[in-house]
Amino acid sequence: MNRIEPATGVPDRPRLTRVLESPLVRLSVVQGPTGAGKTTLLRTWVLSTERPRDVVLVSVPAGISSSLMLWRRVIAAAGRAGHLPEEAAATAIELVESGADPIETARRLVPLDHPAVLVLDAYERLGELTDQIDRDLVRLLAMYPMLRVIVATRGDTALSVAALDDGLTRVIRHGELSLTADEVGALLREQGAPDDERVARQVVAATGGFALAVRAVVDEISQVGHILRLDPSQWHGVVADRIAASLSGPATADFVTDTAVAPFVGAALARRLSGNPDADSLLTTLEREGFGRWIPCASGGRVFQYVEPVKDAFRARARRDGERYRRSCVTAARSLLEGGTALGHALELAVEGMDWALADRVLAHLVAASTDSYPDDTLLPVLQRVPQDVLPRHPMLAFGLGLALSANPLRWPEAAGVFAMAIDAPSYPTYIDPALDEVTRMTVRATAHRLRGDGSAATELSARALELIARIEPAARSRVGEPLGAMLRQVSLSLWQGGRLPEAMSAAMTSASVSSQPASRNSSTAVAAALTAPAGDTVRARALLATLDRSTWPLQAPRPVSANGLAVVAEAWISLDALDFAGAAKQLKLAPTESQSECWPLVTATSLAVWHGKGFAAAEAERVSTELERSDLPGVGENIASRQLHAALALAWLAAGDHRRAAEVLEAQPSDSPYLSHARVMWLLAERRDAAAFEQAEAELARTGHTIRSRAEVQTSGAIAALRVGDEERAWAWLGAAALASDHYGARMHVALLPPRDRLALGEFAAQRSAPLLQRYLRTPGRARGAARPAAVELTDRERVVLAAVDRHGSTRDVAAALFVSPSTVKAQLQSIYRKLGVTSRRAACDVARELGILGPEVPARVP
Repeated sequence: MNRIEPATGVPDRPRLTRVLESPLVRLSVVQGPTGAGKTTLLRTWVLSTERPRDVVLVSVPAGISSSLMLWRRVIAAAGRAGHLPEEAAATAIELVESGADPIETARRLVPLDHPAVLVLDAYERLGELTDQIDRDLVRLLAMYPMLRVIVATRGDTALSVAALDDGLTRVIRHGELSLTADEVGALLREQGAPDDERVARQVVAATGGFALAVRAVVDEISQVGHILRLDPSQWHGVVADRIAASLSGPATADFVTDTAVAPFVGAALARRLSGNPDADSLLTTLEREGFGRWIPCASGGRVFQYVEPVKDAFRARARRDGERYRRSCVTAARSLLEGGTALGHALELAVEGMDWALADRVLAHLVAASTDSYPDDTLLPVLQRVPQDVLPRHPMLAFGLGLALSANPLRWPEAAGVFAMAIDAPSYPTYIDPALDEVTRMTVRATAHRLRGDGSAATELSARALELIARIEPAARSRVGEPLGAMLRQVSLSLWQGGRLPEAMSAAMTSASVSSQPASRNSSTAVAAALTAPAGDTVRARALLATLDRSTWPLQAPRPVSANGLAVVAEAWISLDALDFAGAAKQLKLAPTESQSECWPLVTATSLAVWHGKGFAAAEAERVSTELERSDLPGVGENIASRQLHAALALAWLAAGDHRRAAEVLEAQPSDSPYLSHARVMWLLAERRDAAAFEQAEAELARTGHTIRSRAEVQTSGAIAALRVGDEERAWAWLGAAALASDHYGARMHVALLPPRDRLALGEFAAQRSAPLLQRYLRTPGRARGAARPAAVELTDRERVVLAAVDRHGSTRDVAAALFVSPSTVKAQLQSIYRKLGVTSRRAACDVARELGILGPEVPARVP
């Protein structure tokens, strides 16, 4: 083996040297850019390996022009290491120089019967010879079972994916080569620097663990004897200077500096940024040297992407010339905007270049291209760098910053102020297409109003935007389909929150029809389903969800605030109407919902219904009531979702037996909202104010603005009131209408949440009328029967005995005989039981008592 100088500046790294030492790994590829620590890792391993005499280390020479040059070096190194006798080595070189196949020559002259490791450093220097040497090495491995091969390279090699019959191929890329905090700590100790875990972690954060940068930082610390200010840009610059020194010349270093500004570059953009007409060949050379790679471009063709450490290092180098750097940023941002790709990067570059008009336009395209219907804070770090005095003159930047801030409930007051800048902007430029100018202004202002909590202004502006959209010519509509679809989604949400469901649905469906991208259509369809299912048309919601292309959505769990999350909310309501509360809980993944979006009331109303149905109404009502005490809850205000939430909360308190808190919830809400109609009637019924409940139901059904669900709910609770006051014809009409709506549209979750005594009373009425449709509507599976248990019914001990006897024996005479009392005594006790349970028959009394836990499971009928 050649003499190896001890590795300095990098500690021993067992996590990597174990890979190189393992006999199971027959082919190791260590891949990374200059400065990643490849050669140092090889030296560290060679000096620490248990069998150093097995190693043949060869560095591929610069300027290699033929495979003969490499194999001559390999044969000579093998001879020096003792794997090949001197005479055989001379013969092998002679044969190879005469044109013999080197692998066949090895088979004839080298009977390798002991372990050996061939290590090839600087493998990227092979250039066009790489493919041939790749094949030769695979043949060698197949021929010699005891041989292992390790190559270190900057560039790509087919060896990375080589499949071996008897061993593993292992690739160590630059990510694994990055030093960990523990390894940096060991290096600090080795260099006599302060031994501090926090410093080691700071060094890794500042350098990304890139070996060259780490070594520079550690050297500096050890020389000055104290902790430095660890500014990442400073150390990126050090890395860039050292890498630049290894490049072919200053022109190449300048080329990398100019082109590393962009996240990726095609040959055309590289020429624009650098002014170098030979950009294509330079990029290909840089790929071969391991500084980056060509990757497919979404719009077709290919682009070059630098590896992260190189890109970060040379961007820091570019910043030294501030004016040139800003020009390069703007040039790259314009190119990305023209290509319609990487708009997030384009925004960052425009902000870096301080071209606020360009950043404003890029953000407009970014918002239009978004498939999410609710904001997130992804762009917040970039947009916070925009000066405050710039925002009033660039409304889309103000709007985007407001969206990013509004994703965090703690920053809603700040977001409201920024939204005001977008609302009050005196003019909007043409962002996308003149046909969308006024629609853009209306939609942005409407969305800003909605997210500020001003629902009425949002609804009015959205209605006007919808009118403008209807007047857009078909040719223009097809030209601006994607951005128009994004605007219509926001219009739809604003109209829905304002109680204009038909128009909201029309906007959502139009959005889906004009969107050409599957992800955009998914988002629009999910909005439509999320509006439709809570409104009671779960049949249509199911049909809408069936059209989704789920392959275009990411695999991670959906967030309730995303388009995918809205689809989950719709699916949860479909499960609720199927009376599958466990399935709805699984859909919604019900944990306490984080209040992070205006979607919170809708998601929380859904969770209330689920927990109510699962028999935990009191606990969930308490949790939600506590949440509602906060003043910074997003989405809670004068809107439909908030009405639905408070209706669900009132019903949960009624189920828990707390009529007072249910009344407090209802009294704080508008008296004319149809979304609260059912809860008001149910509260009067719980208070035994049957005549008032009947009158209330009549008044509520006369209101406009009902959804399928809210009308069916009031028709059902109104039927209970009608039965209690003796108006069976009205009960028949109302209950029949609710059953027909359920049969056609699917809304029936509210049936399972009725108090058992009321549901059984309706069931007896339907049975008396021999109405299968009504009976099917009122039928609930056993798992749903405990959904709406009222406060515990207090039966005396004697009444419990009588009820148990009724459950077992059936007739009054048999019960009297079993209890040794008269039939009249049993009848008197049964009347008291009926009154307490709210029923009128022995069978209903037993059913309700069983649901309330007063009776155990149903006993089998006695055999005569």
